[in-house]
Amino acid sequence: MSDDDDWVGTPPEGRHSRDRAKPEHWASQWQGRAISGGVILLLLLVVVLILLLG
Repeated sequence: MSDDDDWVGTPPEGRHSRDRAKPEHWASQWQGRAISGGVILLLLLVVVLILLLG
């Protein structure tokens, strides 16, 4: 049996060399922070409403 991890030469599809990688792509992912901020804001609103109406 041959081991697929022991390849030599061109990397398999889906792998990129260090010079083609773009770490700034992951730094620009704002959706997770936006969702987290929205959830925190919603929780604060719920707490304020409970304190005012309770």
